[in-house]
Amino acid sequence: MKKFNIRKVLDGLKEASSSSSSSTPSVQVGPQENNLIQETLQSEHFQLCKTVRHGFPHQPSSMAFDPVQKILAIGTQSGALRLFGRPGVECYCQHESGAAVIQLQFLINEGALVSALADDSVHLWNLRQKRPAVLHSLKFNRERITFCHLPFQSKWLYIGTERGNIHIVNVESFMLSGYVIMWNKAIELSSKTHPGPVVHISDNPMDEGKLIIGFESGIVVLWDLKSKKADYRYTYDEVDFHDLPELCFLKVKCLLKMYLLLRFNFNIIRPGACLFFFFTILLEGGS
Repeated sequence: MKKFNIRKVLDGLKEASSSSSSSTPSVQVGPQENNLIQETLQSEHFQLCKTVRHGFPHQPSSMAFDPVQKILAIGTQSGALRLFGRPGVECYCQHESGAAVIQLQFLINEGALVSALADDSVHLWNLRQKRPAVLHSLKFNRERITFCHLPFQSKWLYIGTERGNIHIVNVESFMLSGYVIMWNKAIELSSKTHPGPVVHISDNPMDEGKLIIGFESGIVVLWDLKSKKADYRYTYDEVDFHDLPELCFLKVKCLLKMYLLLRFNFNIIRPGACLFFFFTILLEGGS
């Protein structure tokens, strides 16, 4: 039997390797050429974006609070919307137009928010999803929006304008109602002076069919929605100047309490400025 010598096989492999390397010309690579890497990324492959927002929003212009869900909404001059909940809960949204947010109204405990912008548009936000989004939008082309009011648990949004009119929007469909409170119907029929823009709207918590309308000129109107006429009209020369200014019907703080309206007291800071008034209430029922 012929013996197999492993050493001769290894020597043959070494000789074959050395002969092949000697036949191939050697290329010397300089240290600079070895460090060069061809760059394929361009400037359009990158985008600058914010990853963290901290602190109070810049240039805040409006604010609203949902007392049930404990959510604070802040609108800014740049059309941004910041939502704050419990510690660690925060959300940022942006209106496409970038117009200033002039007013915010929560649909209390319904996970929705109405925003009015300086470009005379109104938007309904859905807050019940992970990323809030606009459900409906409405644009006013002929009148400028000056004030909005959404009564508690109501489907009607009241929008006051610079012309002194009040338009009514159905929150569910976000469509304008045919019911419009015209300024010349709200003030004295004998008066020919325009009352100015609507600066405030409030509802009566004891009678949802009554609205208080405040005009820039100092005129206050108690409007009956059912009869479509003014029950009372007040001007700045009829009011009491000694009480502390506060403009609104009572905001219902507790759903289990009932309040009875006793009397009105009106206040004017100065002619042509915003009108303020308050009224005394009597606690009729407890929680």
